[in-house]
Amino acid sequence: MRYWLLRVVLRVLLLVVLVQGTAPLYAGEPVAGQTLTAGLAEADYPPFYFRENDRLVGFSIEVLDEVAQSIGVDIRYQRLSWPRVLQALSDGSVDMVTTFSNTAERAPLVVYTGIPHAFERNHLFALTDADIRFDGDLETLSAYRIGAITGYSYGDAFDNASYLMVERVLDEPTLVRMVLGGRFDVAVGNPFAVNLEAGNQDAAGRLRFLEPAVNSSPIYMAFSRRHPQALELAAAFTAAIYKFKETERYQSLLDKYRLRGTGFGG
Repeated sequence: MRYWLLRVVLRVLLLVVLVQGTAPLYAGEPVAGQTLTAGLAEADYPPFYFRENDRLVGFSIEVLDEVAQSIGVDIRYQRLSWPRVLQALSDGSVDMVTTFSNTAERAPLVVYTGIPHAFERNHLFALTDADIRFDGDLETLSAYRIGAITGYSYGDAFDNASYLMVERVLDEPTLVRMVLGGRFDVAVGNPFAVNLEAGNQDAAGRLRFLEPAVNSSPIYMAFSRRHPQALELAAAFTAAIYKFKETERYQSLLDKYRLRGTGFGG
């Protein structure tokens, strides 16, 4: 019931913005005509952004390109190490990020869009023939060696489960390789990224995902507070994202990147 009420309230709050096209909620100059620099991590983050055939692709990239075009804004992408992305947001040398979790620690750096443009699900995965079951109770996994990626959050329940034998590794290639090699009984990751890496390792079909998901987290766009129109940009992009999520094009992107069923808008 709470979720239904939240959606109703959100629709009402955004109605004023929508009936005015993409007019900002705050006084100031129009946002159209700008070129914004969007910071991305150097490491690929599929399905949200990654390189494929020497092109930058991904769900967040395609959504951002669509909504930016709809409000007359050009986007320039800049790839940096993740710590440098955070520093660049702090000092204003990048204007925005495409794929950001909304946390209290990050709030001083940015103004978030009012709604997420995606949700990320993380699932446990194991070898296809492994006799491992999961019903949502993490305690049932206490006997298994579990792989995860350093610096990633998989929700408070998983992150704080001190009874689990979790070993952190550097990246998806290592995570998948260690499951395939039997170093981990099970690991956690988003299915698109895991399947992509399994294919890279000639292991398509050797892994299976366990239901339900370990967690589902909203993904936002966000604008550096150093930008003089951060509030206007966040409002304009919020309205544009809201409208885009009602289109068939958005629905096709959910299918393309296997994100359907992940939460609001999906």
